[in-house]
Amino acid sequence: MAVIITIANEKGGVGKTTTAVNLACGLALRLSGLDGPAGRVLLVDMDPQGHALLATAFGQHSAEAAASLAALLIQTPPPSVQPMLRRSQYHNNLFIIPGNRPALVEAGRILPTLMANESRLARAIAPITSQFSYIIIDTPPNTGDLLINALVAASHIIIPVETSYLGVSGLRELQRTIEQVRIHFSPQLTILGYLPTLCDEQRSETQEILDELQKRYRGQVLNPIHKSVDLAYAHSAHMDVFTYRPPRQRDQLASSSRATREYAVLVEVVLRATWKLASGGKT
Repeated sequence: MAVIITIANEKGGVGKTTTAVNLACGLALRLSGLDGPAGRVLLVDMDPQGHALLATAFGQHSAEAAASLAALLIQTPPPSVQPMLRRSQYHNNLFIIPGNRPALVEAGRILPTLMANESRLARAIAPITSQFSYIIIDTPPNTGDLLINALVAASHIIIPVETSYLGVSGLRELQRTIEQVRIHFSPQLTILGYLPTLCDEQRSETQEILDELQKRYRGQVLNPIHKSVDLAYAHSAHMDVFTYRPPRQRDQLASSSRATREYAVLVEVVLRATWKLASGGKT
């Protein structure tokens, strides 16, 4: 069964989509030599803006409402997810479920009126979880049923945290939401870590904020991701950073770009923490 990692923070502009895209693509690159489900990754974009899909499957990112993610969330019973799967643009072993922005906005509006509204994503993707080693879920920048569905479906969470005082102070509401999901749906839901993002070494308070995160979440703070023009340019070019700044050797993730090195570290941390689950106990 797949390890399902939701990238969550109720605040916008903290690097959720950048992290979802580069973690999914980095995992796909690292696992590309494996056959069958062990080498396959799925990216699910629960944000109606669909930016994660634009970065991974430009031109294939959208579908009619009835053949998109929104249909999986609001139709009873949901349509089959298998025919919806599409390959990403740059990685043959990375797959996406196409979106439809107006339909997903509407799904977010009507989900609260539906039965079992919190677990619809989990039920819709259940038939395909055995086909992937990892499923990465991007989330919208607000509290609502789209975010709740992404948390209920997950086995693990990564929380990007902007290195600002507001970024740190805004985590309390998300933590309450996660605790409610644990109580009512998923007692084993695990926070893989808090990921400092948009780090700017020129700002004097950055180190203070990193120290505060370490005090609050001792042992759970991941290596930071710094601000990078490569990340911005890669996203503008509808690419992940590993495609935008590829390494010289095909068996490596990191290149001379700092962004590739930092996201490569995140990929390795995730693999070390979860590979036994993803591979069914095989090493």
